[in-house]
Amino acid sequence: MEQTSAPGMPAPPNRHSRGQSLAEFALVAPVMVFLVLIAIDFGRVFFSYIQLNDAAREAAAFAAQSPSDSTGIVNAGNREKNTQGQGGENTVTFTTACMNTSGVTISCIDAATAGGATGSTVRVTAKERFGLLSPFISGFFGNNFQVGASATASILGLAGTGGTPPAPCSPPTLASFSITQNFLKVFVNPAASMPNAGVCAISGYNWDFGDGSTDVGTATGTEHLYPRAGTFTIKLTVTNQGGELSQQQTVTVSDVPPLPSCTVPAANFTFSQSGPGRKSYSFRDASTVTDPVNCPVTDWLWTFDDGEQSNGPNPTHDYTGGKHTTTLVAINRGGRSAPVSKSS
Repeated sequence: MEQTSAPGMPAPPNRHSRGQSLAEFALVAPVMVFLVLIAIDFGRVFFSYIQLNDAAREAAAFAAQSPSDSTGIVNAGNREKNTQGQGGENTVTFTTACMNTSGVTISCIDAATAGGATGSTVRVTAKERFGLLSPFISGFFGNNFQVGASATASILGLAGTGGTPPAPCSPPTLASFSITQNFLKVFVNPAASMPNAGVCAISGYNWDFGDGSTDVGTATGTEHLYPRAGTFTIKLTVTNQGGELSQQQTVTVSDVPPLPSCTVPAANFTFSQSGPGRKSYSFRDASTVTDPVNCPVTDWLWTFDDGEQSNGPNPTHDYTGGKHTTTLVAINRGGRSAPVSKSS
């Protein structure tokens, strides 16, 4: 008997449409599962990455005191890493590298003794192999997906153990700095401060920029941006184990570029004559400047030998008969030119 539906009611689904829906779901389901696994793996990897960052920082903090104590560094990192765990994680490996102030790798044993220079650093890198849930992604990495993080710390244990302790340090002998200005921004460089080497080298560069801002800088210089134009007093205080020393300078900053310096013009002109009877002269300025864009001629002083004057760049003047002398002085921000006279 043929199945019919009441007027105004949708027709019931037939076997063909239900089979088509199941086939489409069967095609889409693996893709959805794959995407879900990738999302879960991403969250797991990110969680482990945060753990490794924390572990590297703890290990670096320990290494700052004892850069050559490999066992202690590993234990400090693992204590932080093992506070939380998840499936897929493996043994974490920690490696250390010590560098001097020039970025050259040195022995961590030397860095922990008197052989290490002020400013040496130790970098701790933490790595582990991580097991992924997604077989395709795991196979892409050859089942060897690595997660890593690193942290750097300044080495604090510079004094060697045993032997004769170093003599007491005297305070710094010179606090000095230069200022490079670019509108509201300044760069202060304390490299000339002394001493800058040895056990008693300056270890602190403290800045007061005179606008309420302070900063702890380095031996290579510090940049500061002023909030407004004005004149400020910059104070540098350098410190070492023996004490401190200060020096200050004033700086005027502006939010507009300074005007360039100008040289005075070289005055010159040409003229032509016309008209019957009375002589009508047309003068044209031909003065030159070294920087016509920033330092153009702005004023002209023409003096005629009949007692009259003009301030235009290209004046006209009527002379009576006979010979006459005209003089020009050209003026810009640099000053007044030497007078130039011509007779006709």
